Amino acid sequence: MPASTARPNRLRRTGQILAVILLAGGLFFALGEVLARSLNLVDRLNGFPRQLYETTDDDALPYVLHASLDTTARGERVIIDENRMRVSGTEAAKPNARRILVLGDSVAFGYRLPFDATLGAKLETEMETRSGKPHHVLNAGVEGYNTQNQLAWLRTYGLAFEPDAVVVVFNLNDYDYGPVMGPNGVLTTNRSERVSTWSLANLSDFYVLLRWLAKLGSSRLLAPAPEPSEAPVEDEQGFLKFDRFISILRKRYYEKPDDERWEQMVEALGGLRDETAGRDIPLLIAILPDGDQIGVSEPNLIPQERLAQICDQERLDCLDLRPLFDAHADERPLFLDIMHPNAKGHTIVAGAVADRLAGAPE
Repeated sequence: MPASTARPNRLRRTGQILAVILLAGGLFFALGEVLARSLNLVDRLNGFPRQLYETTDDDALPYVLHASLDTTARGERVIIDENRMRVSGTEAAKPNARRILVLGDSVAFGYRLPFDATLGAKLETEMETRSGKPHHVLNAGVEGYNTQNQLAWLRTYGLAFEPDAVVVVFNLNDYDYGPVMGPNGVLTTNRSERVSTWSLANLSDFYVLLRWLAKLGSSRLLAPAPEPSEAPVEDEQGFLKFDRFISILRKRYYEKPDDERWEQMVEALGGLRDETAGRDIPLLIAILPDGDQIGVSEPNLIPQERLAQICDQERLDCLDLRPLFDAHADERPLFLDIMHPNAKGHTIVAGAVADRLAGAPE
């Protein structure tokens, strides 16, 4: 064969081989994506409900819930509607219902609880029982959100629903930095690892699955032989000692705030006030206690004292829920862990919030 024709033939064959490789790689990735999504492999592998979250490019609102999703998170069915809010999936139409928008973090969302056991579902029932009128509670809680994120969600999504009242479920860690979506498809507090909306970590479950498999593979190769597992260490109140340690750190921060997080929290609370007051929407800040503040003789109440000062200075209607939880101390457990009330705790919150809202203007 002349040299003049051999080279084009080699180039053609090389091109064909590359095309086959690319096609095979594309099919492999496409089938892997379908399999990873249909079997929810990422969440099963790392124990984190990744499918719930979608990253954004908004600094104040770094991630939101995936719209129109029906999945399982931490053993409970979770349905997210087209408006990025958790719902029961069996909502009935309620013409002329009074709309109450609930903002918050994992507590408002209903961490490790079925929908019917969450604050939002219970509050809807409590309000209808008290008023005899239809109510619709919109659950806008998102795990990990701080007060700044809640304000951004209200501005971006919440006000469009024209709520008749807004309830902010304030956790004692809501001053802290809000997490972002990282390259491993899970939330992280390391903001330098934040991925964009165009990142494969945001778009592809299969890509994240491959990252986790590689991570687990290398860690297992390098790790020593595992020791026999031991039960988590709990303290005298039944809380994990690690959770107790984190709770102590939170209270120390309230004693002497030493960075910009405090001012950012106060500014965000003021923003919530301004956004609602400007539209004549009643706003209630419901302040949750930590579990280690309940049923003890000398609880550290510095967080509640500092927050009461802010509520007074910023002209906020605040509801300190600790005394009510303490009144039910003999009914413990009221918490899943040191920060998250259980179903009984959500019932307590719903009743207290309903009592306060019952006097709000229609």
